[in-house]
Amino acid sequence: MFGLASASRGWPEREPCDVVWEGMCVRPDGAELDDDEERSADGPDLWQLAGLPGGLLQASYLTSRFSAQYRLIVDVLLAEQEHTLTGVAATELPGLLRRRLQVLGVDPGLLDDPAFKLKDRMGRLERWGVVYRFQDKAVRDAEFVLDRDRYQLTETVAELHRAITSLGDDTAAAAAATLAPGILMANLTLLYESAEADPAGAAAAWSVIATTHQSMVKAAAGWQARLAGALAGPPTLEKITTVQETLRRYVDMWGAGVDTHSEAITNLAARLASLSIPAWRRIAVHTLGANADEPAIEALVNAHLLTLETLRRWFDGPDCQARKLRRQMRDTIGPLLRGQRTLAAVGGHVSRRAELIDLATRLESTADDDAAWRLWCSSTGLFSARHLPGAGDPPAGNPGAVSFWDADPVPVEARLRKQGPKATTGTAARIPDRTGAKRAARERAAQAAAQAAITESAILARSGQRLSQWQDLTAAELQMLLVLLGTVAAAQPDGTGRRSATTGDARWLLRADPPEDGAPAAVVHTPDGRLVHPDIVLHITPAGSRP
Repeated sequence: MFGLASASRGWPEREPCDVVWEGMCVRPDGAELDDDEERSADGPDLWQLAGLPGGLLQASYLTSRFSAQYRLIVDVLLAEQEHTLTGVAATELPGLLRRRLQVLGVDPGLLDDPAFKLKDRMGRLERWGVVYRFQDKAVRDAEFVLDRDRYQLTETVAELHRAITSLGDDTAAAAAATLAPGILMANLTLLYESAEADPAGAAAAWSVIATTHQSMVKAAAGWQARLAGALAGPPTLEKITTVQETLRRYVDMWGAGVDTHSEAITNLAARLASLSIPAWRRIAVHTLGANADEPAIEALVNAHLLTLETLRRWFDGPDCQARKLRRQMRDTIGPLLRGQRTLAAVGGHVSRRAELIDLATRLESTADDDAAWRLWCSSTGLFSARHLPGAGDPPAGNPGAVSFWDADPVPVEARLRKQGPKATTGTAARIPDRTGAKRAARERAAQAAAQAAITESAILARSGQRLSQWQDLTAAELQMLLVLLGTVAAAQPDGTGRRSATTGDARWLLRADPPEDGAPAAVVHTPDGRLVHPDIVLHITPAGSRP
């Protein structure tokens, strides 16, 4: 199929095809003509004339009909870059492809399929700009008749394929993001201290800052994308597993460092932004080298200042990006639990709560302990042990080391089997006397109620204060405060940012006034550690009275 488009369609003439490859027409420059391009070939594309970036010809190997063959070849060439910098010889490539198929668990006999033409595939990759083809120097006369071609991936495709093979795998980014706030703070400090006296050390510190910043952004964007995908649509087991894994990675790797280092990172970024331009230029020269031209130095200085401003947006203020991400992670816990309950209901898990409440009601309404014991035994099948006469042979070795379930059974006489309890002597088995235990339980309940009243009084005494003024909390007061803060956080704010809510037991009316603009987070010291929260004003009123 050499030649032009069909004249029967009335299309104007255009540049002839170079060759027909795999059923598609190809331009002389190697680009395939798809249906959209053929239909629009009668006029210029205004989008291209506008200078906007379009398709990437090198990525054609991923969309071709033989994309599996092309990707296998590119995988092998990319893997060989770790072992050799001089490319792969055409004579060695078939063996490498066979070994790659064996590793993947695929029959290497696919390479013998007539549909696979390695020379043609390499020619296509060369025309797409995926590989460079060059030749080894022939030293002996016999080598002039051999295939001396060698192949090497182009820079663009090598970088593209590394990105493709790492899709869905954030292990490297997450590992680099580990303790990112602490690493940033340490290197920002080193950069500030050595900016004037040691430009080389400052440039080295900045390289760590830039790498950590990029890894941090990539990891955070991956976490947020997973959350968005998991929260979209109905809950499934895969989505809930994704959310749980994302929350675990966030908490383990990064979440704790945001509150600890945010203020220090913000202050250091502000100090570095006030450095003189000559100081930044010296750092840029040490990074680029002494032969760097003026435009490159200016561009790098602007990039440094832009990165500092980005760090300030990430860590400065109560609404910075780092804290927004943390709030999104926190708000995901509620939908996660609701999704798990939904899956449990759909999966057929049945709750015994109604049956247990009914049994407890019936036990409380019985006349005495004997009737309660009979009801309990008939409902649960848990009867008291009855001692029958007779003894089995002692086990060999240490009798105490033999389990009850492994010991030999004791034969029961026919008289016992027929007459049952009447054949034994002594009184019938009765329910144990638990009067003392019940009295102790009532005393513990009274003590717990008294302690709860003391805790509630202490919490009410702090009503109307900012959280930064709540100090010396006990463990019980901390638990009640966490319940109140969780109730307030679930409420929707009004136009002024104020939130109002009622606790789940309908005992307390809550109102939270938002923190002042730019106010730092409140840090409340408790016996279990530090509680970091926006510095809101929490008003607590008993539900029986007006707020």
